[in-house]
Amino acid sequence: MTSPSREPRKGLDRAVWRWLWAAALLLCALLLAAKIAPQSPWRGAIDTRITAMLPEQERSPLAARAESLDDTANRLVILVGSRDASAAARKQRDAAAQALRQALAPIARLDDGKSLESLRLPAEVQPALIAPSLAGLSDDDWQARALRQLFQPGGQRDLIRDPFGLAGAWQSWLTPANLSLSGGQLLLRAPASAGSDRDKQDSAEQHSDEQDSDGKGSDQPGNGYRLISATLTGSAYAMSDQQALEQAVNGVKADYPDIRLLRSGLVFHASNGAQQAKQEMSTIGLGSLIGVLLLLWAVFRTPRRLPLLLVPVATGVLFALPLTWWAFGSLHVLTLAFGASLIGISIDYVLHLECMRRLATTNSRGGLAALWPGLTLGLCSSLAAYLAITLTPMPGLRQMGMFAALGLIGAWLSVRLWLPQLPLPAQATREDSPAARAAGCLARAIPGKRSWQALGLLLLAALASLYGLRSDDRLTQLNPSPASLINEQREVQRLLAEPDGLRYLIVQAETDAALLTRLHALEGTFQQLNARQQLGHWASLAQQLPTLEQQQANLGAMRERTRTLLPQVLSTAGLPPELVTRAEQAIADARPLRPADWVVLPAGEMGQRLWLDSRTAAIGIVRFGDVTAEGSAALARLAAGDDRLEYVDQVARLSTTLGSIRSEMAWLVSAAVVVISLLLALRYRRSTWRALLPPLGGLVLTLSALTLAGVGLNLFHLLGLLLVLGIGLDAGIFCAEHPARSAEKSSAGIFCAEHPARRSLSATASDAAQNSASRASQASLLAISLSCASSLLAFGLLSFSQTPALAALGLACLLGLSATWCLVPFARS
Repeated sequence: MTSPSREPRKGLDRAVWRWLWAAALLLCALLLAAKIAPQSPWRGAIDTRITAMLPEQERSPLAARAESLDDTANRLVILVGSRDASAAARKQRDAAAQALRQALAPIARLDDGKSLESLRLPAEVQPALIAPSLAGLSDDDWQARALRQLFQPGGQRDLIRDPFGLAGAWQSWLTPANLSLSGGQLLLRAPASAGSDRDKQDSAEQHSDEQDSDGKGSDQPGNGYRLISATLTGSAYAMSDQQALEQAVNGVKADYPDIRLLRSGLVFHASNGAQQAKQEMSTIGLGSLIGVLLLLWAVFRTPRRLPLLLVPVATGVLFALPLTWWAFGSLHVLTLAFGASLIGISIDYVLHLECMRRLATTNSRGGLAALWPGLTLGLCSSLAAYLAITLTPMPGLRQMGMFAALGLIGAWLSVRLWLPQLPLPAQATREDSPAARAAGCLARAIPGKRSWQALGLLLLAALASLYGLRSDDRLTQLNPSPASLINEQREVQRLLAEPDGLRYLIVQAETDAALLTRLHALEGTFQQLNARQQLGHWASLAQQLPTLEQQQANLGAMRERTRTLLPQVLSTAGLPPELVTRAEQAIADARPLRPADWVVLPAGEMGQRLWLDSRTAAIGIVRFGDVTAEGSAALARLAAGDDRLEYVDQVARLSTTLGSIRSEMAWLVSAAVVVISLLLALRYRRSTWRALLPPLGGLVLTLSALTLAGVGLNLFHLLGLLLVLGIGLDAGIFCAEHPARSAEKSSAGIFCAEHPARRSLSATASDAAQNSASRASQASLLAISLSCASSLLAFGLLSFSQTPALAALGLACLLGLSATWCLVPFARS
């Protein structure tokens, strides 16, 4: 074993610094324990929300209030269907739906049981609300309807408050035409056609009859789903609730394998994101670790020492994890996945130290003086790249940047303070060791004149191709959910005709009467967009309430019918005529139903997301489902021409936000390059190009490859390029610190398998210094190569991630680090 030197220790070599660093890590361990201990009052949360990565959106006060009404985060909908139309399959479907309800009961509040019963209205407002299916009835039809209410089994018999059965017709109108009560459970069928009216007029009476039947006639083969609507009692982002829900759903699937489930709700996407992040964190992190270990074993061949070399990696994570967690309050799963790849870069410092100790020094501490300036400058340049991330307004990126910066500082401190004290095995410094042979072989890669010419042409072509570089700020890069789950949610929204709430129109008016009139006037515009297939379904108060003028007309008509038609109905039925007087007194007290009164009723719960309470104006919201780009542009033009309208497209707004952050990141990268270039120029003067060629060349070649492949540049590609810049600067700095020497050109490398005795015969005192410099150069080259290889293992694996954001980051790193590695021989020569 080669023991550390006994010469007096100064600066960071003093033992006190090592003990202070150990104490700091112990404190970090205690902070981490406080965050993960089950009963700890400071227990931290793991955040799975994609929106948590985004900055606060710039929006109007009305838009902020409108979005606060969209409190569907804990709501979930599950449709249980059968694989075929047989009676046995439908029986299995119903049993599975009942079992799922029971499994959900401990963690959720079931909402679907009240969906139909809660639609009944107070008697004093019912006469003002006449379903459109009744609007064209003649006097004879009204009399026949009143008699049918009296004598039909299950019909209404409230001759005083509702002699003509308005309540049943209105309840059927409010209920979607494809939703009915069958066998004690809600049955959802495929809608006959799209649109806002949902074919209610043609099915109102049929719908009312279906609700009171046993379901035999309404259960259409092949297109029926049992509807389960629930609200989580906990949080959609709580992993315990996610796991309980997943167990409930999987248990029912296992017991009833032939059923078909369609799921909709944020909790399913959050659960999938959490599971995916955990899986990728283990596979990417474990794959990176195994790859790095195999790489180090192949070069250094000291298995017992490999765990010691990973100490800086572990201490870096231990230092970064609790501090980041405490600084932000919660930790995002993408930060953990990103942090798992920290292995690939924090190992760089270990590699440079180990290669220098094995190949270029005669003692473990005093001969390392030439290493620390480059290692420190490499840390500073990497920190400049990572800290640039923390300047963005995106909380997720700030958290990633802080985690990476702290992890690198922790790894550097462990390398600087602890590793030089560890003794080397005696065989590690042999000149025919695997590390020495690998360094000698790598040193042969010295480009000639033609290689330089080819590189120049390649860089010029790459720069020219950047003219076609385009951006891509679509929100799909933030959605880690699989296509199957997204398609399930779209199918549920199509069947229920539910808007997703991402696009909406705010409508203002002086009074609630004027608001309803304006909303009804806008229905024509929406129907035109629907006819042009630019707008799917939408939700508006106009679909739930007539205008106040129409309600007043309805009241007048029903009072007249009560006075003229009801006596004939009672006479035909053999009932006393005194009931007419009581009915007239009841309808005289009836009044129109205003929006503010409607939304507080159980039946008006569906309208609460469509109404903003205000003392100064009447404000309604129209929420849209699927909207094409043309439809969104048409709605934007509609709102632009009227100051009482405001169209909000959250998808476009978030895309614009991502684009602005991407532009800001591009400026930060440019500023970081300029600042770092100036700092490097102060140290390396004419050799500055050596330090800048790998990182800048890697950036240019990566951008060119993305451009030629037709891939739009997004925020996470740019984040990957920042990582390339940091790693490339580390490589470039050591190329400038230890360039190739003439001895490497005249021989196959100082450490090739030439016998030491034969080389010592030709060695002279004059070339001893040259040989020492060549040893340091080749040690540096080996460390740079191992660094690039380990970083490719860490960050390149991210390109296989199922999370689009991480895959984009990984692709940029894979291309950029490969290009950087290829440019290292040019920077050394």
